[in-house]
Amino acid sequence: MDKHQAEEALSIIRDVIENTREDLVAHNWGVIWLVHAFTNATAFASIGWFVERRQLSLLWYLVPMAVVAALNLLIIAALVERDRGVRSYVEWQVNGIWVTFIVFSLAAAAVLQLSGAPPVLLGPLITVTSGIAFAMMGVVFYSRFFVVAAAFLVLAVAIAAPPVSGLQWYLIAAAWWAALFVPGMILFSEKRRRQRREETRIL
Repeated sequence: MDKHQAEEALSIIRDVIENTREDLVAHNWGVIWLVHAFTNATAFASIGWFVERRQLSLLWYLVPMAVVAALNLLIIAALVERDRGVRSYVEWQVNGIWVTFIVFSLAAAAVLQLSGAPPVLLGPLITVTSGIAFAMMGVVFYSRFFVVAAAFLVLAVAIAAPPVSGLQWYLIAAAWWAALFVPGMILFSEKRRRQRREETRIL
């Protein structure tokens, strides 16, 4: 590949990245992620408060996760802005990443159940699958999500230690809140700025 071809390839990559950002902003993913920051954080914190404190069986750990998964799908359906009702490429990618996260998290729970391992190990496993999901977000959307993925991997190791394991679900909740709230606010702010520019142009 000569220099001209390399520059053309880089230009195409830059266009794809920019269009991906445009798609996220235009289709209201900022607001969706802001809402999901609170629903996901509430679900994980409730596992620590209602399930782990009472030392319930592993299946009870999955109840808040199932509820929030269904709720998040309803939130997406209600808030996403589509072009003539058609799902965008970005929407397919986001949904694909998080369906993968859910499936592999359920698989982790099944492994624990079948092996007879203590339910407390679900926290680190969920944190690992969370890190993988955000790494996939980094590949598809922003490289900044790799920082989030790395933070989840560090957290997975930290909460496996006995002094921290009692707080694991609250730490997971806080990590999820930050991981979705910050990019959600960035996208929401960008959309508001664009709307103000459009209103100024019309006036």
